[in-house]
Amino acid sequence: MSTLRQQLAEMQKQLDLSVQASKATQIIEKCGIVISKTDTVAGHYARLKYQYPALQSLPSDLRVNWREDQRNELKNAANSVNNLLSQWSRWLNNQTQVAAAANTQASDEPLDETLTMQEPTAYDIIQNDSLTNCVSQALSLYRTLSDQLKNAWEEWQQILYQQIQVDSKTLDAQQKLEKLKEIADEYLSLRDKFDTLIQPLPENGESVTKIRAMAEHLNTLRGMMKTDWPEAVQNFLDRINGPQRNKPTLSALTTEVFEWLRDEDMLEDFVITRK
Repeated sequence: MSTLRQQLAEMQKQLDLSVQASKATQIIEKCGIVISKTDTVAGHYARLKYQYPALQSLPSDLRVNWREDQRNELKNAANSVNNLLSQWSRWLNNQTQVAAAANTQASDEPLDETLTMQEPTAYDIIQNDSLTNCVSQALSLYRTLSDQLKNAWEEWQQILYQQIQVDSKTLDAQQKLEKLKEIADEYLSLRDKFDTLIQPLPENGESVTKIRAMAEHLNTLRGMMKTDWPEAVQNFLDRINGPQRNKPTLSALTTEVFEWLRDEDMLEDFVITRK
């Protein structure tokens, strides 16, 4: 039969375990708060770290060069984060030390009253505005820097699109001649890939180089297309590709159309048949 002292010691042990579990729960909750507040910021700056040097591959007049005051803001933001990391580490260390001290107490002796009552924090960054202010300032700076990169990227996008743009009417016209249809098909396929690649900000210089090469090839394909067809040629091609496909009469082959087809080396692309 256990003595009263043993029963009390067992009760003290259970109480200690309960207190430790409660303290562990609090630590986990506070760690969760820190993660939720900082995770997004960390992701933003991780992308910024790669996007900025990648956009240095843009033409010199479009490159973003952050001002000295902006670079200083970045340094200050980094210092603020490092200070909070140091404070957070001290706080976690205090929690660990208290838990270790509790585990080493003899099971038949009560915990030191000063140890159980003392709040083991050197600086709890959750209980003040340090974390909130740091995150807020970091996000504000990120938006400013990111907007500069986006503006430069969008301006370059506009320049490239002006170089490669072909209107739908012109593309439709190319589809009506087998010789030009291959060019139009290649253009459309490459432009779809180009549109997908150019939408997000690049995270490495290789993407910028690839986009530039694709734009140059699209521009070359655009130059190979015919955009100045005479009206008579357009009417002839409309009849060739219309409801009565392959059944226009020789009356559609006017002198102007014949000479245009000859100049474009397309006479061998057509045959004459009887009705």
